[in-house]
Amino acid sequence: MINKKITTGNILNGLFTVMIIVILINPAAKGLLIRGLMNIGFFQPNVPVSASKKTLAEPFNITFRNAKGQAINTADLKGKVIFINFWATWCPPCIAEMPSVNQLYAKFKNNNDVIFIIVDVDNDYTKALAFMQKHNLNLPMHTLASSIPDNIMDGTIPTTLVFNKRGEMVYRHIGAANYSNNQFMAFLNSLNK
Repeated sequence: MINKKITTGNILNGLFTVMIIVILINPAAKGLLIRGLMNIGFFQPNVPVSASKKTLAEPFNITFRNAKGQAINTADLKGKVIFINFWATWCPPCIAEMPSVNQLYAKFKNNNDVIFIIVDVDNDYTKALAFMQKHNLNLPMHTLASSIPDNIMDGTIPTTLVFNKRGEMVYRHIGAANYSNNQFMAFLNSLNK
């Protein structure tokens, strides 16, 4: 018969194991872990030194629908900088980056030359808006109302795109990123000139 003692080490190992299991099965816990890593410097967006076009989205004609049911077509937004973020409420990296996207939006929301389109890929406004309210996020919610070229969005979320005033895609990032950093804000400002 083996006599096992409950030690501090055993308790800590048990807590660590439970924590790992929770992180593996709970999207909110994964999101919290990723957000913590963002706060210490991981997951920073690769901001181009110069805004050279990576892919030309021609024809630049993608339609989104806002929460009021109004259609917004990118062809009508030429002359404006467009920030598009594809996300879902069940996606841990999306959950992690939403506060930084919200902070970025707060900096630019009164600038009529910078448009934010936050796209719920599940097309479920009720669930997406409940998520936004629960997390005190004030982002303009949209759903996709037309097809989108594969060279722009391949189905991976989160995916973030930035188009310059000529409708050229100058930034594409797949995965979580901290968009509230000063370098990314300066990049958006440079496109707005």
